[in-house]
Amino acid sequence: MKISTNPMMLRLRLYRLDDNPLRRRSDRLESAFVLVALFLVLASVWPAVLAGRLAYESALHDERVGPGSRQQVMATLLQDAPVTRVSFTEVPTGKPEAVARWTTPEGEARSGQVPVPALAKAGSTVPVWIDASGAPAPPPADPAVLQMRGVATGLLIMLVAAMLALASFAGLRWRMDRNRYREWHIGWARADEAWRRPRQS
Repeated sequence: MKISTNPMMLRLRLYRLDDNPLRRRSDRLESAFVLVALFLVLASVWPAVLAGRLAYESALHDERVGPGSRQQVMATLLQDAPVTRVSFTEVPTGKPEAVARWTTPEGEARSGQVPVPALAKAGSTVPVWIDASGAPAPPPADPAVLQMRGVATGLLIMLVAAMLALASFAGLRWRMDRNRYREWHIGWARADEAWRRPRQS
């Protein structure tokens, strides 16, 4: 009969529930706790998915209608975009800015420095993101970034659940090992006492 030396298979055989008469009560309790811990980790998948979805939808809602909500308006450039020098040793740090004028949704005229495409000319229109007060604001976060936040939230919840299950199993295994060693010493002490006792003729 071929004996498996695969560590994973040996571990599965150690924790499977069977009728082996050599298995102690503590061994069966340990196997049962492994199944419970595995079930709890698998059961955390659904709450993790829900939490990730809620985190994504909450972030998306805040981006659209939250206190820092932004909306896009069309602005008219009042000056040409500045010419940026490009060389092999210098890299532009961002989009050039120029003075532009726009109208808020409430009908208030505003003007200020806004990012513009390179070589944009005065009189052309460019899209501008503004905040609730009508001032220029950075564009909202990319939906892909918000999705990654939701995925990260779900994975974090699953990781916490797995770590709690692993820590609980390690604590239980430590207590069981202490009891096993104590029973082992008691058994050897009794055997030693029986061996030292003179036999009755």
